[in-house]
Amino acid sequence: MRPLKSLISIEEAQSIINANISPIATTEEVLLKNLIGRIAAEDIVSDVNIPPFRRAAMDGYAVKAESTFSATESTPIFLTCIEEVHAGEVPQKIIREEECTEIATGAMIPESADTVVQVEYTNKSENEIEIFKAFAPGTNVSNAGADVKSGETVIYKEQKFTPARIGILTALNRSSAKVYKTPQIAVIPTGREIAALGDDLKEGQVYDINSHTLSALISQNGGNPIVYDIVPDEFNALEKAMLDAIPKADLIVIGGGSSVGERDINVDVINKHGSVLFHGIQIKPGKPTLFGVVDKKPVLNLPGYPTSCLVNGYIIMLPILRKMSHLPDVVLRKVNAKLSKKIVSRLGRHQIYTVKLKDGLAIPAFKESGAITSMAWADGYIEIPFNVDLVEKDEEVEVILF
Repeated sequence: MRPLKSLISIEEAQSIINANISPIATTEEVLLKNLIGRIAAEDIVSDVNIPPFRRAAMDGYAVKAESTFSATESTPIFLTCIEEVHAGEVPQKIIREEECTEIATGAMIPESADTVVQVEYTNKSENEIEIFKAFAPGTNVSNAGADVKSGETVIYKEQKFTPARIGILTALNRSSAKVYKTPQIAVIPTGREIAALGDDLKEGQVYDINSHTLSALISQNGGNPIVYDIVPDEFNALEKAMLDAIPKADLIVIGGGSSVGERDINVDVINKHGSVLFHGIQIKPGKPTLFGVVDKKPVLNLPGYPTSCLVNGYIIMLPILRKMSHLPDVVLRKVNAKLSKKIVSRLGRHQIYTVKLKDGLAIPAFKESGAITSMAWADGYIEIPFNVDLVEKDEEVEVILF
């Protein structure tokens, strides 16, 4: 056994990590169908007006506005309809003061018209159109460039592509965009005590949970997980997997083997090829979390117990992912609730305690670090500072939602 010599605060750990993590700088051109959720690597400037022509904003009749100035409900005016224009058609006739063109929403407005009288203020009898309201010039008309003007920046660097922003690209007749490459995250599960899904469990084994929970968290936050086969607790085996991952991945995440048992040799492997920057955080669960750098690649070693692993995935790994992916920091969703029963904590450790919300109460859900239901059945967690050893029943707590 090799006890941890010292623990650092969460804040210090995050500061060390932040100093050794950079956003992905490489870019690639990606087709529209694959752009959703990706991050723009450059400003996109329109080279056209949208719409490229004046168009009707309402169904109705294109007119010269001055033709309607005397129109009221009691003294309507009458115009002759000389043409009917649908969306996608080009007007062929010139409108005079006593004339109008029937027009559909989105259709091109005749050059001689400056207003669209919406159909609700008209009556039609064959080609004679009765109008009983006056309209100002420009009413119900979308001018060329009303949506986007040529030379206008429509998408800014670092913005995420949403369905609407993809819509802007199609309006510009663009089929692709330059984005930052997706961070590649190697996930290396370790330990003889875990088995792959589908395998028969040997005595003393459980199925590998961490690869799947971490991969889901990675995919949800802009990364692409590269999941390795389970690596036994052997120096050479872990060394081989890590060295294989270094050239392929932007971040290496090892699950398990960060503790202080005889088989927890991860610290030795990392130290042989790089350096361990910290090993041990004042947090519960997750005290033996380890972080280092090998060949300029960050290596994060999370505890093997499923709850410890996923809790520290949220607290430690998630900010790394989002910075690498050019995503903004997570905006924590928080609610206040009364604690349903008292919680005894341990002085000197910042505790993350999962809870379930029901009827305004925060009900403790944490069982133990090895119980995945501590997370699966929880709606969020409360944080108990390192200098607090007791949170009383009915005390109001702040719940950070997952």
